[in-house]
Amino acid sequence: MTRRRTISPLVAAWVLVLVCFGGLFLWLSLTADEPDKQKVAEQRDEAAPDKKAASESIIVLSDPEDSLSFADQETTSEEEPQEQAADAGAEPEPEPDRAEEQIPYTKFIRLKEVPNPGLVVEGKDGPLPVLGPDGLVAWQEYARPHEDLSIAPRIAIVVKAVGMNAEYSERAIKELPGEMDIAITPYGRNLQDWVDMGREYGHEALLLVPMEPLNYPENDPGPHTLMAGYSARDNMNRLMWVLSRITGYVGVLNEMGSKFTASENAVHPVLEELHRRGLMFVDSRSSRYSVAAKYARRIGMPRALNNRYIDNVVSEEEIQTRLKELESTAKTYGAALGIARAFPLTIEQLDAWARTLPAKGIQLVPVTAIANRQPIR
Repeated sequence: MTRRRTISPLVAAWVLVLVCFGGLFLWLSLTADEPDKQKVAEQRDEAAPDKKAASESIIVLSDPEDSLSFADQETTSEEEPQEQAADAGAEPEPEPDRAEEQIPYTKFIRLKEVPNPGLVVEGKDGPLPVLGPDGLVAWQEYARPHEDLSIAPRIAIVVKAVGMNAEYSERAIKELPGEMDIAITPYGRNLQDWVDMGREYGHEALLLVPMEPLNYPENDPGPHTLMAGYSARDNMNRLMWVLSRITGYVGVLNEMGSKFTASENAVHPVLEELHRRGLMFVDSRSSRYSVAAKYARRIGMPRALNNRYIDNVVSEEEIQTRLKELESTAKTYGAALGIARAFPLTIEQLDAWARTLPAKGIQLVPVTAIANRQPIR
């Protein structure tokens, strides 16, 4: 008869105890990992909105339609590519300056607001320019700063009749380089707005003064025209009305005036009055017999004179021909001045031409930068 083997109760009890302890230890290990996993998940969820916000901010800053100031755009173009390149582990590529994209051939300058209270008094018809304290004069105070490269030929361009056609005037101010002057008509509404807009885009302003042409009244420059046969007092009253239309201009440009500027008796009192008010005179040379620039030199008045009417014939070929002639004059005499009108084709041609000047060694400058530099025959 065989003997059956049995497990001792004591051994069975110890086995049961060990199994229970093992199960308890395993349960504690599993539950201890859960908070860590939950914490990691919470940290990941907290970080997700930041990543989303960062992504959205990059999109906004790189949007070409974003209406940032020039300073903000420059900061964005310098910082944003560096952050993106750092993430990619590559060298950042420089982004072009956005202000230079808009006006690649000129430095953007916003001229200070006008008028200077020391250079204006209230007249019968409105504000009038006057000499300021300590020799302050309007033609220098309101001038656009420019780099003085004395050996390089200089060309100044005046775009006249700004304020007559709102669409063309705005295009001229916003699309042409700030070195070009704008000449404001004395007729129309809200004329000061054109001066202020022009200075916002870096343009000096001149004021057009209507003067009698040879074929007057068939060719009439407008109300308050200065007349060669009028007395000095009558012309002075008309001049004061014109001068009070706007403020903040560096000088005046005669509109027409082939008869008036050829008369010494008519020209002298007008130029002396303008000189006493600290203004520059630009002779449009509507007549080869004009004595205005000669008399301005005689009394020590800052002056410039027109060398070419750029768009008397409004065609691409004619405009380019006149501009080439202007370049030749500048290279020969050191300075030249051209007068144009705010026509769409003229604006396009001037804009394209201005981009070519740096390569030709020619400076595009405001009209105040050629004061007293042109020979007068």
